[in-house]
Amino acid sequence: MENKKYRVFPILFLAFMRVGLGVSIGLAIPLYYIDIGLEPGIIGVITSGTAMSYLVSPLIFKNLYKKIGVKFTIILSCIGFLIIQIILQFTLDPLIVYILLILDGIFMGSFWPVLMTVISTISKLDEYNQNDLLKDRLMKRYSLAWNFGGIFSFILGTLVLFFIENILLMFIFSLLFATSGLIFALLIQEPENNLDKEIIVPIDDRVKSIPNREDISFPLFLPLVMICVYGFLIGGLGLAYPIKSELLNFPLYTNYLFYFFRMSTQTATLSKTMDLNVKKIKKMILVSNIIVIVSFILMGLNYNIIIFGILFCVFGSFNSFYYTLSFKLTVFKNIAKNTSKYSVYFEIMVGIGFFLAPILTGLIAELNVDISFFFLAILSVFTFILYLIFYRKIKE
Repeated sequence: MENKKYRVFPILFLAFMRVGLGVSIGLAIPLYYIDIGLEPGIIGVITSGTAMSYLVSPLIFKNLYKKIGVKFTIILSCIGFLIIQIILQFTLDPLIVYILLILDGIFMGSFWPVLMTVISTISKLDEYNQNDLLKDRLMKRYSLAWNFGGIFSFILGTLVLFFIENILLMFIFSLLFATSGLIFALLIQEPENNLDKEIIVPIDDRVKSIPNREDISFPLFLPLVMICVYGFLIGGLGLAYPIKSELLNFPLYTNYLFYFFRMSTQTATLSKTMDLNVKKIKKMILVSNIIVIVSFILMGLNYNIIIFGILFCVFGSFNSFYYTLSFKLTVFKNIAKNTSKYSVYFEIMVGIGFFLAPILTGLIAELNVDISFFFLAILSVFTFILYLIFYRKIKE
């Protein structure tokens, strides 16, 4: 591709705003329903709406950007996000909210995979294609953008609810995130290269000679399972803690505060691990997985608010290794195979994790909320065993 400057900042701000929106509304909805006494199982089903439709929407819309263009596809998605938030200002009826969240997942199917594809497409610019370090920085900036979106939203929720304990205020801020997202969508440049084919990065002899790109071999299902578990653990914790905090009469703002701890430690870890090669990351996962398991066990046993804050920090730091390895392997596979389909698989598996997590966690929490934390620990154990079995098959 010609060495022309491409405006990356709208893509980064879009990731920032969309995650900020998701964080704001993602906690506000279950907290609102917990407050009015809705059963955890029903809350779990409602909050799974976005992830449920996101299971199929990336596949349905995977070729949409080739027909109407990247910019228009993202603009349509952002308009959809904005309309949903406008409706939520007038009603929080459980059935209507469930339908709106399903629509949210549909619009996400033409949003996140396209953003990830654009990131790969930008790598075709000479300035990135000829510099392996710049490619890593691009991935890092993209990952940090959506992480900082979550951090900002968590801080906002913490401050607002600390002074005014009214969860309905977060729905207003969600509307502002959606409005800002549409503004940045209008600033996106349409990629100049031909996207009719699924070519993401040109594979020439120079690029093929980079060992930490094309020469990596691994079972394809492994990063997909890992990113699915990553989403499940976050989604499960997103319902388990609000329920337990309500039972323990913890302040409402701690929900956003502790998730700020999780997201900020995750972002700090990602900023470091994204610069590491796969060989180092896969070794570190052996330790991080054990720490995640112990963290969930302690959450189930704990009733102290300060210890919960510490455990959220620990979980955020070490669960991020799942994302780092999965994201890197997915992008490398896209590059090696001249395709974007692995980005779609990546997003679908994230959706599966976030879809199943609130449903199963909510049902288990109806029996005993502490058991839901132990369930997350057991899931982490099975993932650890699977990783050990196929650990040596990740080869450079």
